[in-house]
Amino acid sequence: RFLAASSFLSNYRLTMKYALSSRIIHWLMAAIILFLLGLGIYMTKILPKDAVNHLQVYELHKSLGVLVLILLLIRIVNRFIKKAPPLPDTMPKYEQILAHLGHFGLYVLMLVVPLSGFLMSNSFGFAVKFFGIELPMLIGTDFERGKIFAEAHELSAYALLFLVAAHVGAVIKHRFFDKPEHDVLKRMI
Repeated sequence: RFLAASSFLSNYRLTMKYALSSRIIHWLMAAIILFLLGLGIYMTKILPKDAVNHLQVYELHKSLGVLVLILLLIRIVNRFIKKAPPLPDTMPKYEQILAHLGHFGLYVLMLVVPLSGFLMSNSFGFAVKFFGIELPMLIGTDFERGKIFAEAHELSAYALLFLVAAHVGAVIKHRFFDKPEHDVLKRMI
């Protein structure tokens, strides 16, 4: 009887998924963040300063960054309401710890990257617009502080890119190179 209950629980945990709301927010944010990381590299490394669409590209980047902040707040509230399914019991403990640390790091960077960008813009004297709606200045103009926020924005964006790559790499490992019950991608699709 105990073995049957244990087997049922194990199979139940394998089929547990994130709530639909969590999955939608996850994939929406993933698409926006990947686009933003690419757009950030394009606008700082490739786009000429005198390009006709220079201002529009930066405004789009800022608007989507604010959208990430809004979605992150919704995601955090959703996470408290809709708990994440537990990782498979058979997954090694160190991998479970790394998964939790990786997720925590992703959440921190999803906050730090757009917030540092917002504060950088304000420090350099630019208001941030959310799809044409000018948002309040959070801090005053201070070019020295702006340089610090610019550095923080760039470094944290690259850190986010690294963590996203590690996250995707872990999903691929569990999907194709681990036991079938370690396929955590099923929980998010």
